[in-house]
Amino acid sequence: MQTALDLSDYNPAVDLARAETMPARWYIEPDFLSLEAEKIFYRTWQPIGRLEDVMRIGDYFSCELLDQPLVIVRNHAGALRAFYNVCAHRAAVVAQGRGNRKSLQCRYHGWTYDLDGKLMRAPEFEGVENWRAEDVCLKPVRVEAWGPWVFVNLDPAADPLASNYGAIANEISAAGFRLDMMRLIERRDYLIDCNWKVYVDNYLEGYHLPIAHPGLFRELDYDQYRVETHRLYSKQHAPIRAVEPGEVRDRRYARSGAAEENALYYWMGITYFSTQTTLDDLDFRGYHCSYIQG
Repeated sequence: MQTALDLSDYNPAVDLARAETMPARWYIEPDFLSLEAEKIFYRTWQPIGRLEDVMRIGDYFSCELLDQPLVIVRNHAGALRAFYNVCAHRAAVVAQGRGNRKSLQCRYHGWTYDLDGKLMRAPEFEGVENWRAEDVCLKPVRVEAWGPWVFVNLDPAADPLASNYGAIANEISAAGFRLDMMRLIERRDYLIDCNWKVYVDNYLEGYHLPIAHPGLFRELDYDQYRVETHRLYSKQHAPIRAVEPGEVRDRRYARSGAAEENALYYWMGITYFSTQTTLDDLDFRGYHCSYIQG
């Protein structure tokens, strides 16, 4: 059982003028990461891969959520399934990398499972008593798809993805973005040597835009930049700035006609950035992909 941590050295303030950064020990003490894994990462919907990698029956990919090995697969009924990537015998993995298979097989003793996680074959187990192959299966994990992404939740009792983030889907749709048409155009991996909260702290403030992101700063109406906080996510948004008369600087986006086109940013364990044509995602591992609406 997780030992209760002393959190008395931090008192969050509703008044932003009195707000302070969390104590340094919250970022560096190992017990905090263990608690965060239990309370946050293992109980919330986390992006784990791309839907395009599991479109056909038998498509699969292996992955990890923190220290938990997982495998995502498209079963013979065409449904997405997710399991802990752990054989019920000696805990070896049953899938590596990505590809297409008719079954999942442990490469240690050859135990073979169907695409619904049920044990099909256990070599040389004939005659073993007090054991039935039909009672053995891979441990399932909650899995859902949204737009071009696959999400998992390690909590069997978790609410559906839509109940947590349905408002985001509605807002994106209302803004004219088609998540189902997003396609991967580039992947970049960044290894960021810091506690994940340090990265989140920096992401969640727009204070650095004028200096750190001058190109983006030129695009946005910075005076209208707003942050809205919700129970399970935050939303940052600003209108795309109108082109001023006589403006000759290069602009990637420009508001046209009466449309109030916005840049939308959502923090929900993954970063969502939406403008008229792109949507980027970045999770806590520093995994970055760019998508284009085609």
